[in-house]
Amino acid sequence: MDALSDVLSLMRLESCIYFERDFAAPWGMEMPDSPYAQFHMVIRGRCWLTFEGETTALNSGDVVMFPHGARHCLLDTPLSPSIPGPAILESMQLGQPMFVQGGERARLLCGHFELDRSIDHPLLSELPNVIQVPALADQHPDWFAAVGNHLVLETGSAEPGAAVVASRLAEVLFIQVLRAHLQANPPLRGFLAANRDAQVSRALKVIHDGFAGELTLAGIAREAGMSRSGLAFRFKNVLGETPMDYATRWRMLKAQELLNRTEVSLSDIADQVGYNSESAFSHAFNRQFGQRPGTYRREAATEVK
Repeated sequence: MDALSDVLSLMRLESCIYFERDFAAPWGMEMPDSPYAQFHMVIRGRCWLTFEGETTALNSGDVVMFPHGARHCLLDTPLSPSIPGPAILESMQLGQPMFVQGGERARLLCGHFELDRSIDHPLLSELPNVIQVPALADQHPDWFAAVGNHLVLETGSAEPGAAVVASRLAEVLFIQVLRAHLQANPPLRGFLAANRDAQVSRALKVIHDGFAGELTLAGIAREAGMSRSGLAFRFKNVLGETPMDYATRWRMLKAQELLNRTEVSLSDIADQVGYNSESAFSHAFNRQFGQRPGTYRREAATEVK
């Protein structure tokens, strides 16, 4: 598994579809701040997006995503009044949908992605407040139709395995939008830039694949086909931290996952994330999160209750 896929898997990316429907003009929908990464796909027609004081046209095939759940509005014209999105969704659930009668129609698919934001990985902080991908349907017409249609069909379906299918489709949509964004706006620094750098991405894969074993700078460099000094310089220059610092970060995130989602003993977790003793693991975890792993597990369990 490549490093980006590994991180998304750790964050347990899932989707929720609000609706796919036509909006007849005049209409306006205001989406409040949300803990989720909201997205909208323009299936047919056009509309306007207002975000942070700017207004942008969205055409058929466009996809817009708000990784940090920032407030925004979708409107049939820039001057149209808007109604809170939750009220619009509630009207649909009551069988009394808004914006049914009127003029020009736009068909939208709206929903959100859920990410475990307790995972302190640089990927999340690097994502911009808004990602707009123009004419994704024009670039990948078969893919757009297939994913859009299947997301609607599988979300809430009673068919066996529907939840898993919807979750996988969400990963496809999220990654495809992310790919298109990175292609149009290639980053020079950070985790996303590292995944696009052939040499650094090989080193990342070595770390992600081998975090449970003994990792050394020399070993990572050898597997990545680089010298130790070359790897150290390039990795730090692109990712902003050393290979061994990132390896520790990834080990601690995997430990956090095991503490949250399993009842595995602390000594076994230490072994699974590459530490020879529970004491060494405990010290490393404390440096990363400011508390011992046992304390973290107890507090996390209390929060769930």
